[in-house]
Amino acid sequence: MSGMKSAYELAMERLGGKANPLTNAQKAAIAEIDSKMKAKVAETEIMFDQQLASETDPAKAGFIRQTKQNTIAKIRQDAEDQKESVRCDE
Repeated sequence: MSGMKSAYELAMERLGGKANPLTNAQKAAIAEIDSKMKAKVAETEIMFDQQLASETDPAKAGFIRQTKQNTIAKIRQDAEDQKESVRCDE
């Protein structure tokens, strides 16, 4: 295989597994998932940053920060789950 390898392919090599080459449709689907995930993360950051800007109570601000981190982590995990589903489809 020539050219750059995806993070998924590199991880599979390190784990001793064999990564099946992705089809163009799978690559496009994964790119679309990444694009949507980045947009959702940006939207979430803006929403929570607006809440933080108007919050004066340190306890509430801490809760907002934690909720922001949890929400972004969930968005990213959902995207990874979707990408894994695309990779497994043949």
